[in-house]
Amino acid sequence: MDMAVAADDNATLRRLYVQQDWARLALAAERRAQQQPQDSEAWCLWGISELMQLKGGPDKLLHASLLGNAEAGLWLGILQEFSAHPPGTVPISDFPSQIELARLRRSPYLDYPQEVHIETLAICNAACTFCPYPTMERQGDRMSEELIDKIIDDLTHIPRQLPFNIAPFKVNDPFLDKRIFAVCAKLNERLPNAQLRLFTNGSPLTEAIIEKSAAIKNVTHLWISLNEYEAEPYQALMKLPLERTLTKLDRLHELVAQGRYPHHVTISRVTDGSDRDQGFRTFVQERYPAFRPFMIGEGNWSGQVQTRSERRVPGTGCFRWYELSIMASGKVALCCMDGEGKHVIGDVKTQSVLEIYNSPGYRKMRQFTFSRKAAAAPCDTCVYF
Repeated sequence: MDMAVAADDNATLRRLYVQQDWARLALAAERRAQQQPQDSEAWCLWGISELMQLKGGPDKLLHASLLGNAEAGLWLGILQEFSAHPPGTVPISDFPSQIELARLRRSPYLDYPQEVHIETLAICNAACTFCPYPTMERQGDRMSEELIDKIIDDLTHIPRQLPFNIAPFKVNDPFLDKRIFAVCAKLNERLPNAQLRLFTNGSPLTEAIIEKSAAIKNVTHLWISLNEYEAEPYQALMKLPLERTLTKLDRLHELVAQGRYPHHVTISRVTDGSDRDQGFRTFVQERYPAFRPFMIGEGNWSGQVQTRSERRVPGTGCFRWYELSIMASGKVALCCMDGEGKHVIGDVKTQSVLEIYNSPGYRKMRQFTFSRKAAAAPCDTCVYF
């Protein structure tokens, strides 16, 4: 068979896998495996697509593994791990996430964080009902410049060839800290392998702040937590006036549409399962077509916030075990969902960032804890995904 055609066939299979189009993938992979019986990738993807449809799959995965396909071996290992759970407690939809976690467990991110949150000032001008900030005891905590520099210095020990993310926020709006642009400049200068994730509720985005944020380098996106599209629900949810925020977003959108703002902009809603979820998506698509709408599920913030709707605790492990969440005090919370910092795993004032990340208890969660349900509180009740 012509090699170009074979490459196109495998590229099609991979595209269908990424799209999670399991029915079409099963048909295409079966045809490919019958045409090329030694194509281990086709056998592997055939097995995965059958498994995700609850129509079999392990026999094809085993065949692919015997042909030397490492991906098939990974899926078989996850199947074996899931088999220890009572039947029906782990939905098939959890499998792809657990596969990604297995890849992380075998990557350099076992030793080095995939993302680091650095909260420089624990201040927010909103009071969102889905967030712990309104009742947070540590409001107003401010990280010193010396500690910021120390954290950045600690992060230079991450290998330069290994990319990772820095989110210069936690339970706050970072643009309320006048130092944030100087901090981002230091991050750009000293950590060229770090991508920055910027965040705001949108209301602080003055012309000056928009201009300064545009100058930050290595930015994955500017994430705006808008959540509502009508004045009354927005006021009730976030305790801010909607029109003021939308005026600022209108200006930002104008700059993006003109190609004068260099960063991708994501505009999000914490979902509640109502028709307003789709209404929000439609609003963003119509008013802000240059922004990307994103719907994010509610979290219970390690028990610190009551969710508006009941959500299932995932049967997998957690991607947040590959992150560090540094509060303005210098203490490191268990994860981004530990907003109040009730589950502290270290303190960067007295420990290095990597020492905390590789502390025995936290490393054990990444290396050996298969499911958050098998972890200690609060992970075993966390619905954030």
